[in-house]
Amino acid sequence: MLNTDVQDIEPHENAEIVVTGKGGVGKSTVAAHLAGRSAAEGVPTLLVCITGQEDDDFGITKNGRGEHPEGESVLDGEGLYRAVHDRGPLRPIRGVRPNLDVVPGGNAVGRVQQLLTLRQMEEGLGVYQSLAYSLSLIGHRYGRIILDGAPENDALEQLALGAARRLWIPTRSDESSILGIKRIAKNFHIVRKRGINSRLELGGAFLYGSNPSATSIHAMVREEVLEILGPNARMLSTVVGYREKPAMLARKRGLLFGELAELLPTSPKSYDVAAGRAKDSDVIPEASVKLAGDMMALTTEIFEAITKAQD
Repeated sequence: MLNTDVQDIEPHENAEIVVTGKGGVGKSTVAAHLAGRSAAEGVPTLLVCITGQEDDDFGITKNGRGEHPEGESVLDGEGLYRAVHDRGPLRPIRGVRPNLDVVPGGNAVGRVQQLLTLRQMEEGLGVYQSLAYSLSLIGHRYGRIILDGAPENDALEQLALGAARRLWIPTRSDESSILGIKRIAKNFHIVRKRGINSRLELGGAFLYGSNPSATSIHAMVREEVLEILGPNARMLSTVVGYREKPAMLARKRGLLFGELAELLPTSPKSYDVAAGRAKDSDVIPEASVKLAGDMMALTTEIFEAITKAQD
């Protein structure tokens, strides 16, 4: 059990967190693809969703994937809440993909925020190490941990940052996304300077859901981001383009972008829809190939940056 003091809980050496300044900027999608690729490469991987939305990129609920632990349900954020509340180990859903376990988010994550607020009044900053402690009890099982951080919530964000080794920030070009990075930077410094997690590092930031040809806009955004994060911060070169339909279809089917693109050769065509042989939602758009390529390039760049930082 944690006491009122900040403890020296060392985060997993390969614990990566994805956090955005606001919702809807690809955070959960990027976290899922990092976890999915890590697992596909044979690394035992854990994805922890510290989000109020029940993001189901892997089809856990829709398609019944994974082996649920015995006892009380861990869906809808209940498993995360219970681990933090009881100061016990996380109980992931196992085998969602080969080498991939998942702690789902959902409505109960909001109760985690309330719990932190109540406990901080009595126990101090140590409460923000609750997730790091729960992860430390099972971290030896995994070669990599991916944290899908809570957007626009300081308490949950600090809780998640307290359990991570490196921070990755997707952003769009709009002003609210850029302003949100200032809040992330504030929480980053709070977590480090107050001893919640002095080992936390800034991995980098990157553009997500932007027009790939808008290079002048990209240059302006990079300048603004580096002004906030500091001139030595890493701004990744990969830009994941905005392609709404394939992104929507992938999540609806519980597939990663590359898995969706692999269905293209056998997909019905628009003329099949016109002839009544298929529904529009059955058609895999050609843009899925480019979207899959963008995400592959992004995850490659992130993993290469991690390897370089660890050398």
